[in-house]
Amino acid sequence: MQFCPKDGGLMVPTKKGNKEILKCNKCGYEMPLDKKAKKAYEIKENRGKSGKVLTTSIVSENEGRRREDDEWQQEREEYYKEVGLELLREELEGTEEHEEE
Repeated sequence: MQFCPKDGGLMVPTKKGNKEILKCNKCGYEMPLDKKAKKAYEIKENRGKSGKVLTTSIVSENEGRRREDDEWQQEREEYYKEVGLELLREELEGTEEHEEE
């Protein structure tokens, strides 16, 4: 990336007619785009092995559904543990009362 020599603004590659130039986004200063600068502004896309691009909405949607089911299952397990512990506590307290009598 290059910065404007006049005011330090970011130089953005743009087309002017048939030529590509760098233009300051603050003051509008223009300069020619050389090969070295053009290479610095190239955008590359990395794709996975399958070549498919996954969007975040699809990934999030699938994960969200599965995680929601997992959360419900975990909540059920915790509830049953609490109920079981409470019943066990009541039973133990009841047997202790009978032993004292």
